[in-house]
Amino acid sequence: MPKHPPLPLLVLLIGSLLASAACSRGGTDAPAEDEDSARLARGNDASIDKVRAAARALAEPGPTVDYVAAEMEGVVKARTKSQALLYYDGYRATLITPGEQVTQITFDLIDAKPTVEQLTAVFGTPEDTRKGMLYRFEAHATGATILILAEPVSMPADEGSLVHRIVIEGARTR
Repeated sequence: MPKHPPLPLLVLLIGSLLASAACSRGGTDAPAEDEDSARLARGNDASIDKVRAAARALAEPGPTVDYVAAEMEGVVKARTKSQALLYYDGYRATLITPGEQVTQITFDLIDAKPTVEQLTAVFGTPEDTRKGMLYRFEAHATGATILILAEPVSMPADEGSLVHRIVIEGARTR
C-alpha cells in the first residue's frame, strides 16, 4: 500500500497553495492604490510649513545659512562654497549661498508634494507663468518681496495639481 503524507502536512500544503494563488491573482479593486491617490491629491502639509519658514527667513536682512536652517528646523547635511543641503522626510532643500548669505532655496519634493491650493492658501493668488505658478510674499516688517515659483507635476495646473519643485528667490527691498 502506498504511503500518504500526514494529514496536517497536506492541509498546510493546500492552504499555502490557495494563499499563493489568491495573492498572485491581482483583482480589479485596489483600495490601497485609491488611498494613495487620495492622499497625494490632498497634498502634504509638512512641506508647506518648511516653505513658509524659508520665505520668512529669506525676507530677513542678510539671511545666513545657519539662520535659515534654524528657521526651517533643518540640519545642513552637506556644504560647499555655493550650496548647502538640508534633507527632510520626502524632500530636500538646497540653499544657494554665495558666501554665507542665502539668496535662493530650492525644494525638490519627492514624496511630500503640496498642492497648488495649499500654496495659494498660504501665499495668496498666484500668477500663471510658463514654468508654473508664481507667488509673491510681502514681508511688511522688512519691506522685502520674496518670489516663490511652484512647478506643478503637470501643466496646465489647477488647484488640485501637485507641486514637485518650489524655488524661492531672495529678498528685494522696496
